[in-house]
Amino acid sequence: MSKPTILDISQFLPYQLVSLSAQVSEDFAQVYNQEAGLTQAQWRVLSHVLNIEFATARQICELANMDKSTVSRAIKQLEEKGLIGLNKHPDDKRATVLQATPSGINLYEMLTPKAKEWEQALLSNFSESEKVTFKTLIEKLSLSVERKATGR
Repeated sequence: MSKPTILDISQFLPYQLVSLSAQVSEDFAQVYNQEAGLTQAQWRVLSHVLNIEFATARQICELANMDKSTVSRAIKQLEEKGLIGLNKHPDDKRATVLQATPSGINLYEMLTPKAKEWEQALLSNFSESEKVTFKTLIEKLSLSVERKATGR
């Protein structure tokens, strides 16, 4: 009788990805927390608001893979800080959209080069070719997961 193979969780890709993601997020959090006093949720919401025209809370939940209560809380906090505002959608007055205020735009513009520097430092052990390959592999893995989720 053969002995069943036990999964080594430390070598299991989903575990490795989650663990690495948590470490990377925690390290990057120092940039926007120290420079701007933002939480991870606030940073992610502000980033999406600035990258989507007429962003809605629902869109941010989906794109950032965040739950509704976390996004709602971050929106409220960003609004209190004067970094975003809630407005009516120009084409659908029933819909509320999020838009960055001039202060939010200025803050994001100040953080962008710091984010890019942090990313450069993170990837500094990679050659240019490895960076391209790494990003290509991430895209392929994302596509694979998306296809699996949609059944295509």
